[in-house]
Amino acid sequence: MRSIKIKRNLAVLAVLFLMAFPVMAQQTLTLKDCRDMALGNNKNLKISQEKVNMANYDKKIARANYFPTISAQGTYMHNEKQLQLLSDEKINTINTVGTTLQGDVNGFIDPIIQNLMENPLMYQIIINNPELQALIQDLHHIGAFETLDAIGQEVSKNFTLDTRNVYAGMITVMEPVYAGGKIRAYNKMAQYAQDLAQMQLTTEQQEIIVATDKAYWQIVSLANKQKLTENYVELLRTMSDNVDKLVNEGMATNADKLSVKVKLNDAELSLIRVQNGVALSKMLLCQSCGLPLDSNIILEDENLEDVNVPVYTNQYTEEDIMNNRPELQSLKLATQIYDKKVNIARADFLPTVAVFGNYIVTNPSAFNGFENEFHGFYNFGVVAKVPLFHFGEGYNKIRKAKSEATVYKLKLDDTKELVMLQVSQYEKQIKEAEQRLQMTTEKMSDAEENLRMATVGFNEGMIPSSTLEAAQTAWMQAHSEFIDAKIDVIMANTYLKKSIGKLE
Repeated sequence: MRSIKIKRNLAVLAVLFLMAFPVMAQQTLTLKDCRDMALGNNKNLKISQEKVNMANYDKKIARANYFPTISAQGTYMHNEKQLQLLSDEKINTINTVGTTLQGDVNGFIDPIIQNLMENPLMYQIIINNPELQALIQDLHHIGAFETLDAIGQEVSKNFTLDTRNVYAGMITVMEPVYAGGKIRAYNKMAQYAQDLAQMQLTTEQQEIIVATDKAYWQIVSLANKQKLTENYVELLRTMSDNVDKLVNEGMATNADKLSVKVKLNDAELSLIRVQNGVALSKMLLCQSCGLPLDSNIILEDENLEDVNVPVYTNQYTEEDIMNNRPELQSLKLATQIYDKKVNIARADFLPTVAVFGNYIVTNPSAFNGFENEFHGFYNFGVVAKVPLFHFGEGYNKIRKAKSEATVYKLKLDDTKELVMLQVSQYEKQIKEAEQRLQMTTEKMSDAEENLRMATVGFNEGMIPSSTLEAAQTAWMQAHSEFIDAKIDVIMANTYLKKSIGKLE
């Protein structure tokens, strides 16, 4: 009864523990899943994608140079004084032209009248004739002369222009006709730059895929070694129990017992190390895939009894490598970009021709006299620029651009040789990995047979425990090498695919 109560209490505690600390659901991942998540999570890859977008915008910017540019300008200016076309002296003369004429007339008439008034006869005539007196009075105050003053003032006013508030606006249309080939070169460069950014993105994608594959298969290798170590520990525990029985029966010594215990302790320590290695490797893979570090992931190949090696058919030519390898394509595009820079350097010292048109509106305007109103006009024309002499500047710039293009051509040739050398190295690695797989297969078969015979002999008391321990160690090592050899074949083919530019 007491044992039943203890079991019930343990069951209740287990349920409470699971409620407080729920077990995270396992997530099974294939190699393709890991690749996709790593590609979607990598920050450097996102930066490279934005660079592709930037190159696409640069391409659109370069294409816009084929089309006319339209711009608008406006201005307002306040001046302290008005614009006066005549001097103050001349304006005063115009304003008093009537008064001046009146004075001249009076200066002419007054002596005559004075002489007449000094003659008694004429004096009596003037005194006795009111009409003659009115005529003399009118000659001193001619109304037309006052009108001339008003006209003069109006004329002088028109010579004073109200420029205290000035408004102006202009719309300009400019269309390049010939720019020495610079616009065409810029468009080609923008296209090459976009392709270059895409190639660099592809290169980084392949690097991420290789790194993900390496981490994936490392976990598979460690997981299989963990299984082997667990089996080895179980074998040593069984063997330890058997040795204890043999010691009790007097068929084995305490030295045999201690030897097995030491081997068991070493195996258990190795198991802890392998388990920690698997856990850390999975955390690293989770970080690459954008998963929480404590995610409970299981790899598809981790649970398989054996690692399946696909049948690889790597067929390619040197031309395929030159066309498919993104690094070579990047250098080729860089070479083409610098070739276009030569054209741009040359275009800076060739004639340029453009047509333009303007519509200009001003206030004040001077198209119908001088008016404080908005009036506009348009104009159009052709502008040409012909460089004449720059003391060798253009010639040296072109030579510099050609040298830069030559540098990248040499880099391209050197990289081609290095790539072909790399391909040859990976071909040899594949052959070595395949040979190693064949050798470890035979070694595995021999180790399994040796372990079987050692187990039978030990159980029958024919061989000592040390022989069985050696057989178990050899079997474990052979099985581990067998799995690693298969993974080496897979990774060697992955490296080769990357080197020939056919890694998906």
